[in-house]
Amino acid sequence: MTELDFVLLTVYFLCVTYVLYQMVTSFNDEFTIWLDQAHLNEQLESLNLQNAVGISFKFENRYEFDKLKKLQIRIANKSQDQAIYVDWDYCAITDQYDPPRSRRITRGVAGNPADVFPRQAFSAIAPGKTLMEDLFAEDMLTRKDGASALQGDKTILDFSKPPKIAPAPKKKLYQQFMNGEELFKFDLYLVLRFMGFGTAGGNQVPIVCRLNVRKLDWTAGLPWNPKKP
Repeated sequence: MTELDFVLLTVYFLCVTYVLYQMVTSFNDEFTIWLDQAHLNEQLESLNLQNAVGISFKFENRYEFDKLKKLQIRIANKSQDQAIYVDWDYCAITDQYDPPRSRRITRGVAGNPADVFPRQAFSAIAPGKTLMEDLFAEDMLTRKDGASALQGDKTILDFSKPPKIAPAPKKKLYQQFMNGEELFKFDLYLVLRFMGFGTAGGNQVPIVCRLNVRKLDWTAGLPWNPKKP
């Protein structure tokens, strides 16, 4: 092997290594998300509401980092004779970053709203029925210009790398999440009113829906791994 052959072979292997690295990187941006059902059940049991309400979310098997642009919630009224009300203006999304954030919830409504400042009407869930809503954090809503309707163009979660000035715990959590070592957890703070369920005058009842997020290994993004169940 001549010196030129050695140089060419080295360049070839470097190119192959770079291409493989780029392939892995392009697939290394997916996660899975699920409701912590045990955490929810514990709250409902402590409030004696396990037979009154059921809460679930509709998720795909996995998402790319820039694809989860809403939460699809389902709230079932298990009662046969009492209504449940959702006070959307008192609901929020919170996360575990340092410092932790609280973000106002906005539910999707028909008619392409132009503003998020007005109070939101509560939702009534009739006995034995289920409410299905698309939820956004207020900061997710944007418009292309002053005359356009608001649209949920941003994602629920931001997976961008924290800046150098970010607190050390935030950078540590991000790195552990990206390495698949830690779950990222965030909460939907849901406020309901149960009229006639033994609560005093339909007092507001806060229920925390904890959502767990786990980053998937890059192999999950290969074409033969389906995204939908």
